[in-house]
Amino acid sequence: MTSIASLNDLPNEFIVELSGSMIISLEGEQADSYLHGQITVNINKLDKVTARHFAHCDNKGKTWATGYVTRHASKLLLLTNADAGNQSLAQLNKYGVFSKVDIVDDTPCYNGYFISSDAAKNNNTQTLLRELFGTDELEKLFGSSQNEASTLKKVESEQGVIFTANTSREGFVLLLTKDASDRFEENISAHSLPCFSHTVFDAIQIESVHPMLDSEAIGEYVPQMINVQALNGIDFDKGCYMGQEVVARTRFLGKNKRAAYSFKLEGHVSVKPGDSLEKQLGDNWRVAGKVIKVAALESEIWFIAVLNNDTTSKDLHRLADNNAITCYPNSLPYSIEQQASNIVKKRR
Repeated sequence: MTSIASLNDLPNEFIVELSGSMIISLEGEQADSYLHGQITVNINKLDKVTARHFAHCDNKGKTWATGYVTRHASKLLLLTNADAGNQSLAQLNKYGVFSKVDIVDDTPCYNGYFISSDAAKNNNTQTLLRELFGTDELEKLFGSSQNEASTLKKVESEQGVIFTANTSREGFVLLLTKDASDRFEENISAHSLPCFSHTVFDAIQIESVHPMLDSEAIGEYVPQMINVQALNGIDFDKGCYMGQEVVARTRFLGKNKRAAYSFKLEGHVSVKPGDSLEKQLGDNWRVAGKVIKVAALESEIWFIAVLNNDTTSKDLHRLADNNAITCYPNSLPYSIEQQASNIVKKRR
């Protein structure tokens, strides 16, 4: 793997191997109906040309996992990070025994990659992707907007799936079966495309403020506290699912006062999930929130923290356990304001 000091050092054409991800698959007669009742998006409306952000919650509305959900052949696939995936898989299997569905860790059957937009469209890589997914379908995918959280376009074939990642660094998530991934990696090597470790994808997701949960943050936050609604990862009109009552109440009663923000620190600094941040208020410092995910590059640290949702990029923060380290949150790349609801509530 190629190392990198900073995200700004990334070339236009690059690949990231998603070796730290987990892929959960659901398959069977009741796979759709079962998953529909478990996660925050409407599985009944998830077609074969779309991927979605999602959250998987407990019955109190606290998030176990976040990531992408899509289809491949007869399977529903959940792509998430390993810590969250292990928790989510255990909970899905706990309740899945009552449905006709097979729920497995399908990570061994796929290899995952993030491929930059320029790398995907370079002649050599595009030739292989066309062989794997078809020319017309790929052209439509490459012509779709990279910046719409509401619509993540996807193409699939027997060899796997590819869909827009909706990240600040434009690119695609690629999930390939083993045979197809061998061909893909041979192509990367033959044309000397730089390939980076999963930490780079973590940093890109943090820069994009795509929430991910390590063990310390699992089961701690309602999805709106980590901006899942801003990524179109919650369908408020879909009906019942795990935690739905709390998630809906948080929206309709305006109870959420938290949101996720990204930070970047230069140099080598010790930051880990669960660390506390303090915010400067006049001459004083007050506890502001906690770190939920960290990505450490060679000379740059990226992390996400959950703070008050009125936080601005001008609010100075510091690490509670290392108060010499101060930082400002980055501006959010999207709006966290909730759109008006079309749901009409009935009075009793």
